[in-house]
Formats: sequence, structure tokens, C-alpha cells
Amino acid sequence: MRHLTSMRRLGSLSRLVGAALSGALLVGACANPFDTDVDNPNAVVEDALADAAGATTLVNGLGASVTRALTGIYGPYHTATDELTWVGSREFWKNLDDGDVSDPINEYTDGAFPFVTEARWLADFTVRRVGEFATAGTLRNPKDRVRAHIYGAVIYITIGDMFEDFVLGSDRTESAEAVGPANMGVTYDSAVALLDRALPIAVSTADAELQRQVLGLRARAKHAKAIRVKAKATSGSPLVADAGATTDAKAALALMTPTWRFRLTPTANNLAGINVGFEMNNRGELRAGDTFVNADPARPIVPLAGIAGIKMLDPVTGAASTTVSAAIDACCRAAVGNNAPMTQVSAREMMLIVAEAELAAGNTDNFLTEINKSRAVDALPAYTAVTNGSTMLEYERKVQLYFQGRRLADMYRFGVADGRWLTGNGVRAKCFLPITYLERLTNVKAPQPTTQRLCS
Repeated sequence: MRHLTSMRRLGSLSRLVGAALSGALLVGACANPFDTDVDNPNAVVEDALADAAGATTLVNGLGASVTRALTGIYGPYHTATDELTWVGSREFWKNLDDGDVSDPINEYTDGAFPFVTEARWLADFTVRRVGEFATAGTLRNPKDRVRAHIYGAVIYITIGDMFEDFVLGSDRTESAEAVGPANMGVTYDSAVALLDRALPIAVSTADAELQRQVLGLRARAKHAKAIRVKAKATSGSPLVADAGATTDAKAALALMTPTWRFRLTPTANNLAGINVGFEMNNRGELRAGDTFVNADPARPIVPLAGIAGIKMLDPVTGAASTTVSAAIDACCRAAVGNNAPMTQVSAREMMLIVAEAELAAGNTDNFLTEINKSRAVDALPAYTAVTNGSTMLEYERKVQLYFQGRRLADMYRFGVADGRWLTGNGVRAKCFLPITYLERLTNVKAPQPTTQRLCS
């Protein structure tokens, strides 16, 4: 919570300065014109959060914190994949594009880390506080409790998907040790536990939308935990067949339309200081990767307009992928601006989870049926046969889950490398983003020394 604390101190300081200046004008009338013993009328103490009337506001604040964290961490993560590429002037973006994901002093990863850890802490706090309201019988809207669990699950899943290691047990004033790379599956377990508690409440409120979000995220969490194991493996099949994920995906699909998705869209008030939308669509440091788009020859920092800007070809039609085109239009063009929406789960992802389970089980006919359901979302013609199922699955996940925080683990497990990756960089060792310098500097229990790459 360092940033919130700093902001409060700055607010108090500005009022102190204002008071001092006002006092200087009245020096003849004041015995002590520089008295700084003043009250801050806008200060909010934690005791105020013990009132159940503020539960909705507290949960909304958590949603804003999680969204802000994603706008900060999406840039470093996606730049390390083939989804985004560096086209600007800042060297630390280049390093990520080259595959150097493990550097704890990379300014963009380090700048995003405090927002992620703040969202994690605030999720734990909010879930606990709203749960206390519910136990006391003072919670006015049980849906607030479901939403708190959903936002908490999102940040825990994100940490599991994007980080090599993380500090989960720390509080605002108490340090804790990192869980360790081998134990990062606990992030997904935490998300599942949150969603397990949320589902009966969502059902009891008869809120189908909340049920869709809970079931979809729970399927994603279970599937992603298994993917992380596959991503780190040095041999064996890359395919996941998690019975719990498949069951949840099918249950979620029963409540979803084919085009359903759950997105978090930032506003000007909940963007990280360095956010992915600005870096792509305003500053021009990043753009969609060369695997996916054709750069404009006249201005290579942006893709060509329209379908001409899409390099990725559909394997059935042979034409530029309309799926990629829609994804690029939604996130990665100047017209989108800073507030790029970030999909957390969708019906098409549920379809792909079910399809992968069929492929992993050797049911190629069923796999063909399920993978074609996901293609039908974009009105694309069906595959007529399974030639290489893993290649088909990797392609469909690549285009249908673009800019959703899934790609790096998929590249690792399917053995796909970005042409920009340099030999010796962390991606070659299947590394994810590190615990960064700021956390190591302020938490002596975090991995030390502060600047050392611990995965490479």
C-alpha cells in the first residue's frame, strides 16, 4: 500500500503548505503563523471502512485497483511474447521484447509490480471485510461479496500466469517471504477457493451474469494451473486435461452466449502511471507484434489500417484472420486510446478448454467438433480433419485469446519462440516476470540480492 500512503501524505503536505501561506498573510494577527497542527478534512481512517454501508464502494475500489494493476503489468508481459513488439525508443521495452523477462530492475516491470501487489493485498482485505459484514448480518447486498471474490480471483490468476515468484503473505506493515517458483500453483488454488465461496451466493441471488463470471474464472484458474506445469516441463505432452476445468467450462457454457466475455475496461481514473494503452496507442513504444500484423511502411510504429494490417492467415480460408483483426481493433489501434479493454474470460475460452480435454484424451472426432464451435463464434468455416491437433489448438488459442495474458505459457508449452528472443535471455529458460527491485529493497525477506536475475 505504499502508493496510497504516499498519496495521502502528499495531500496532507499540500494542505500544510496552504495553511502556512495563509498564515503568512496574517502574520500580524497570529502568535504562531507556522503552526502545522492542522486537521486534514479529507483524511479517511481505516475505522471508517468498518461500516457495512460502504461495502459497495469498497468493492468498487477493489475493482479499480485490480484494473489499474492489469494496465500496468499487461505491457511488460505481452511485450515478452510475440503479441506486442517494441517500436519506440525506451531500452527496457526492447529488453523485454528480446526476451529478458527476468531482470528485477526493468523499469516497466518494476513500475507495475507495486500496483499488482497492492491489488493482491486489497483483495484479501476486501474479501475479509465484506465477509465480516455478511457474518454480522449487516451486508446490504450479497452480490458485493460475490464481486469481491471475483476481483480477488482475477488478481490471483494474473499473478500465477505472469510471475515466476511472488510475495503473498505480506501486509502493509509486515514483510513475508516469497512462496517460491515451485509453489506458485497456490495462486490458482487461492482463486479457486475464492470462487468456490462465491458460487453459492451467486446462485442464491439468481444472478446469471455473476454465475457466468464465477464458473468461467474457476475453469480458467484450474486450467491455467495445469498449463503452468506444462509450460515449465522439459518433456512430455503439452496438452492439459483437467477434469475440474472441463466440468466448470461446460457448466459455464450452459449459461453463456457464444460471444459472451467478461472484460475490465479502465478509465482515466484507474490507469497505472505507465499503462499499456498509452504505450501502444499514444506514445508509440509498442504495437502489435509482427507475427500478427503488417506495419504501415509510411509509419512502422502502427499496423496498416483495416484488414490489410493483418498478417496472420486463417489456416482454413487462407485469408487474413478476421479474428485477429477484431482483437487488434479492440486493443491496439490509436482509436482505442489509453483505455484498452482487457478480457478476463470468455465463452470461446471455455470452448477451447473443452476441445483441449478431448484432444488430450485422444478423442480427435470430439476435438474437431469442439474446436469448430470456437471458430463458429467468428463465423469461420470449420476444420474438416485433424492433421496435427496440437498445432490446431495452439493456433486457435493464439488468435482467439490475443492480449489476454495467456500467450507466454502457451509459447513455452508448445515450443514456440518469438524471432526477437535472444539466446541466454530468461524466456529461453521458460521464465516469467520476477519479484522486482522495489519489493526486494523494501522487503528483506524477498529474494536477494536486489538486482540479481533468479531465473535465467
